[in-house]
Amino acid sequence: ITGVEVSMIREQGATLLELMAVLAVTSLVCAAAVPRAVSAKRAFAADAAAGRLVLVLRGAQARAQECGFKVAVAVAADGSYVVSDVLASGGRRMLSSGALGAPVSSNYPRGALDMDPRGWAALPGCDTPRAGHFSVAQGGAGRTIIVQLSGCVRCD
Repeated sequence: ITGVEVSMIREQGATLLELMAVLAVTSLVCAAAVPRAVSAKRAFAADAAAGRLVLVLRGAQARAQECGFKVAVAVAADGSYVVSDVLASGGRRMLSSGALGAPVSSNYPRGALDMDPRGWAALPGCDTPRAGHFSVAQGGAGRTIIVQLSGCVRCD
């Protein structure tokens, strides 16, 4: 074997040391990227749940304004919700229910509010408008949905 042939043979493969170096760099990149991907996924879940809650609240508000009677929204701590018409007799007729996909807390007692025909939020059984908020949290990431006295529902 000549020197030229030996040189060509060595360039065809990688040494064990080179493979270990590539493996070490890949491991470091993965170690840094995986926690960020997990936190991004949690933040996305909180954003999606907050978006669904805003749609539920605005839908209830629009129905109350369209139909001319109160519409009740109740959001449980586990993120499940129920939307109901408040009947003149005092009873309720369920319109929809579902899950937001993230835990929710609120300064509304029991996470319940009524949207009146003016589009304002009030405590169940009351006619006085009341501002409040809902907090949606998922693994450290969170969003706040604010219900203003003017009826504006927004996500911060």
